[in-house]
Amino acid sequence: MENPIVERKYIFFSSARVILNDNLFLSLVKKKAYSYIVGVSHKKLPVGPDIKIKHKKTINIYLNGTFDDIFKKFNDTSRNEIRKTFNMKEYFFKQGDVDMDAVYALYKPHRIEKKLEVRRKSFLAPCLIFTAYYNNELISVITCYDAKPYLRIQNIFSKLSNDDKEIRRITGYASRRLVYELCKYGNQRGYILLDMASANFTDPGKAGITQFKNSFGGRIEDEYIYTYRNTIPRILGNLKTWIKR
Repeated sequence: MENPIVERKYIFFSSARVILNDNLFLSLVKKKAYSYIVGVSHKKLPVGPDIKIKHKKTINIYLNGTFDDIFKKFNDTSRNEIRKTFNMKEYFFKQGDVDMDAVYALYKPHRIEKKLEVRRKSFLAPCLIFTAYYNNELISVITCYDAKPYLRIQNIFSKLSNDDKEIRRITGYASRRLVYELCKYGNQRGYILLDMASANFTDPGKAGITQFKNSFGGRIEDEYIYTYRNTIPRILGNLKTWIKR
């Protein structure tokens, strides 16, 4: 994956996202290389007052040591559900070589159901994409930023259950197995950690996804989101605020 990820580039406006590369983020801000720059970091950086900072928590799964040692840190539920998928021929898992139309067709209704922002298909494209199939149907996906030596999850999404307990069970097993495959991928290739991305321990509405992210033996650590805007985005942001009044 190229870092920074250039998300939009128009005549007078450009935006980029820098994943876990502090020196690159600071360099781009100093150069004012883009109109809008978002930097994701695990550290508090020496930035000026023109940079907005959001301090959150994240969960980092460290990938050093043997993979058996990593797997042993998963909680009992995760280990048991993952082991079940090893013997269920209905499941099939892979990384890469995906049908992006099918991935996006799963992503969009999931985001709408969760009342989350729906991004363009091109937003997913730069990522590593891990997919799970059940009886040849795509049911679960994890997209992940590859910022070697770090991995950071971008999105986790699955087939909507519509309160069907069996679908919820099938997709739950699949999602846990995808985290297993992602950890294995990183461990075998010398990555330092897998960042599960923005764990919210205070919002009851986020309790389910936070519990899921916290079930793989990771460490709860600091996360900082830095946002730089030059004149054009600031004017547009102020105009948007004024219109909403």
